[in-house]
Amino acid sequence: MRRPLTVAIGCLAMTGTLLILPVTAETAPEPEPVSSAVEQLPLGSVQAPAPGAEVQPGTTEPVPGLEAAPTLTLTQAGTAEFSAVGVTWVLDPAVVDVVVKLRVQDSAGAWGQWTELAMDGVGPSSNEAATAPGDQRGGTEPVWSGPSYGAEVEVLTRSGATPLDVQLVLIDPRESAADTVPAEPEIQDVANAAATMPPIYSRAQWGADESIMTWPPEYAGTIKAATVHHTADANGYPAEDVPRILRSIYQFHSVSRGWGDIGYNVLTDRFGRLWEGRAGGLASTVIGAHAGGFNSSNFGVSMLGNYDVVDTPQAMIDAVGSVIAWKLALYGVNPRGSTTLVSGGGGTAKYPAGTAVMLPTIMGHRDVGNTTCPGQYGYVRLGEIRNRAAGLIGSVPGDVSPVGVSAMRASGGQMTMFARGMDSAVYFKSSSQSGQWGTWTPIPHGIVSGPPTVIGYGNAVDIVARGFDGTYWGNFATLNAQGQPAQWRGWYPLPGGGMFSTAPAVASAGPNLLTIVGRGLDGALWQLTWNGSRWSSWATLGGVSQAAPTVHARTVNGAPGYVVYGLALNSRINFVTAGASSPGALSAWATSGYYSRTGAQADAGDQTAAPGGVLTTTNADSVVGLTNTLSGRTVSLAAPISSRAAMVAHPDGSVFVFARGMDNQMWATIWYPNTGPVGRWWPLGGVFQ
Repeated sequence: MRRPLTVAIGCLAMTGTLLILPVTAETAPEPEPVSSAVEQLPLGSVQAPAPGAEVQPGTTEPVPGLEAAPTLTLTQAGTAEFSAVGVTWVLDPAVVDVVVKLRVQDSAGAWGQWTELAMDGVGPSSNEAATAPGDQRGGTEPVWSGPSYGAEVEVLTRSGATPLDVQLVLIDPRESAADTVPAEPEIQDVANAAATMPPIYSRAQWGADESIMTWPPEYAGTIKAATVHHTADANGYPAEDVPRILRSIYQFHSVSRGWGDIGYNVLTDRFGRLWEGRAGGLASTVIGAHAGGFNSSNFGVSMLGNYDVVDTPQAMIDAVGSVIAWKLALYGVNPRGSTTLVSGGGGTAKYPAGTAVMLPTIMGHRDVGNTTCPGQYGYVRLGEIRNRAAGLIGSVPGDVSPVGVSAMRASGGQMTMFARGMDSAVYFKSSSQSGQWGTWTPIPHGIVSGPPTVIGYGNAVDIVARGFDGTYWGNFATLNAQGQPAQWRGWYPLPGGGMFSTAPAVASAGPNLLTIVGRGLDGALWQLTWNGSRWSSWATLGGVSQAAPTVHARTVNGAPGYVVYGLALNSRINFVTAGASSPGALSAWATSGYYSRTGAQADAGDQTAAPGGVLTTTNADSVVGLTNTLSGRTVSLAAPISSRAAMVAHPDGSVFVFARGMDNQMWATIWYPNTGPVGRWWPLGGVFQ
């Protein structure tokens, strides 16, 4: 009996969830959270002005063509001190083009210049648990005014419906010792990324009051792109004001707009300093609220200031390029490439819901929204940002691996399939001895960022998958009398740390011998082993792979070992032999001669390997086949599939093959390697990503 992975962990503490752990902060005294003071002044609507508000013809500084249009206005002098201003109204998709003009009063009673507040229709994320129904509101961007003591606002509808229940929001973010910025940002580079993580000031360092963070973080399946914004805010702020500016944006987004948290993932100031935005983990796929209709799988970085009126400082552009390089490198995204995102619609989104749009992987907000963001001077710097990000990442290839599925066989002959659902949970489905299939069941308390890999022992199963923090996590279950997984132990992080860019590969070379192979963020392959008494550290196998690795147990130099496969940059499957008792390469990398557009997948899901070890490969026409690595014979799967295949061998010589079809459900077929081709396929249901 091979030693189950969970038993081998010994006293390693297990966790009940696989949700992302944030990139950790280095030890430093945490500043106290700061609560903002807020005053809300009602304006009502053009149809029914609130007491003190009026309706006048046009704005003080006329809008061309609308000089006589009804304009809702309010003047409030002698207020308590505030430093940031925004306007909100009842959330209504029909409110699409509102002009909001504002001026503020200083301590001497003098009124400043009129400024226009940009309408902000980005909307919250799709997480319905963020706030209670009706709490989310439409509105403008918040604007940093500096210390002010009165405000005058004018609201005019240029097109679409007129806003209702308009409110002027005055925010005093208050001062704190936290505003004296520490010499070093708390969040340092603790991730082994292809591009170095630039230092980032934590939420605690800008005094975030976590009691108003009511948004339960939601995670996308991966990161596909980054969007650059500006806050359309003041430009000449001193360094010590930045924490207060961040607190005011946080207050306005979280409470006034009802989003439950700040919308951007990261913000940068004009001095080139980076600040943590949305909670949920900087290295994660946490969904923000920054690009209406395109928040999912999209990393949002906002530049503090209005870069429609002044140029962007070089230090700021460098910082944006650095943090985007680090983030995209975590997920194998080419900074100069393109990707397809599907619009969620709503707000100021350019595209209706459900529209698939090809976009650059580094884009400006205006590319997906009806806005000028990130301003004319910010937008023209996107090419420089892409080049900087690409230069920092270097030549690390992206991940071309398709969706992967896994399967294993119980000692009684029952089979179980594993795949990642549309909600990012891992689902499994088992057969009975009579061949009847049960229902798809989720493994509780965890979501993963890539396909799972399993190793079966006849009466138990271990599963390994990449979490949303980029590390590998494991889970374990014994099999019940029906040969089905039961009583999952809970997800736990594998020892040794590390961050990885693809699904793992798992194999066993004998009793109490186990190996896990992953592709690091540098594109190289890494190996972790259990030798029967202890875990090794991660050791590099070298090479560069553009797909998830594959591993087969094989006798090497007369001893148990492994053959590890990767996909070279020329799309040939390369291999290296590796140790079983301790990690590390035992040979130089060599080419197998097999071509594949998507990499190889092994049959190492249980102890009964298909004859010779079989790889799933693809030819130049993307036709998927099963290749016997000893005989060199390849058999076509004879049907279009959208994943690599999982295989389960039986004592009678048959091999069951499982794969995701073009309809995203699971399909199965039977292959007899010694007698003939693959048989017909039949559906097994489910919808998987």
